[in-house]
Amino acid sequence: MLPLRRLYPLVAGTGVLVASITMVVGRIGVPLDTLHLTIGRSTAPGSGASLAMVLLAASSLGLLACMRAVRAPVEGWPERLVAVWAASLTGAALLPGTVAADVMIVVALVGLAGAAALMVRRFGDDESWRPAARPLEWLSLGAGGALAVLTYVALPGHRVLIGLVEWSLLGIEAAVLAVVAVQLTRIAWSPAGTAAVATAVPVEPPPIMVPAPARRPVSPARTPAWMPARTPAMTAGMAMARALAPTIERATSGTGRPTRVLSRH
Repeated sequence: MLPLRRLYPLVAGTGVLVASITMVVGRIGVPLDTLHLTIGRSTAPGSGASLAMVLLAASSLGLLACMRAVRAPVEGWPERLVAVWAASLTGAALLPGTVAADVMIVVALVGLAGAAALMVRRFGDDESWRPAARPLEWLSLGAGGALAVLTYVALPGHRVLIGLVEWSLLGIEAAVLAVVAVQLTRIAWSPAGTAAVATAVPVEPPPIMVPAPARRPVSPARTPAWMPARTPAMTAGMAMARALAPTIERATSGTGRPTRVLSRH
């Protein structure tokens, strides 16, 4: 991996950290009455909170690009939900104080919470990302609980302290991005991360060696009992003549068994 690529996760992680600190500092000294207002309604145009949300969205997209560069298991819905989170957060920062900003904030919070829940299982099945699975699991549980509280406050709770719940959920999801940034930096600076982003060189597979069929041993031809064993130099005619030799000799010498001759009187 090039040194510049190793700096990408550090830059994105720094962006998440700066955005989180800016949002926390921006809430210091704010009247408690604003905790009953949503993030979209309490954010003023051009304020530090708006800039922090834009920076957080840009850092999220940078982290997503770096994760795809090291082949992290985020393809499909996780990366789509992170993109929805970034786009909605940017739209809410550009349209503060409106109903559209409130809707976009809710969409962003739900999107990143869903992405974190999906990444927990995928990171647990991947050896490189397994260290981040457990912290991400606890943060996902916290985000799910905060979403449940937000639903209750927004509907039957008469929006009491809805701003506090939204800012708390936003802080939890910023922590999700921080955990991903830390693990991404570790992978990017490891030899495994270097091999993951290296250009793959196609390697021709070795030729398939097909074993030759085994030859069956040729059994020697059986020799009839009346025929003497053949030698390699003996032909069929020689073997036949050698077998009939005793019979011919007995017939010519007269020592053989007498044979009856039928004569006509």
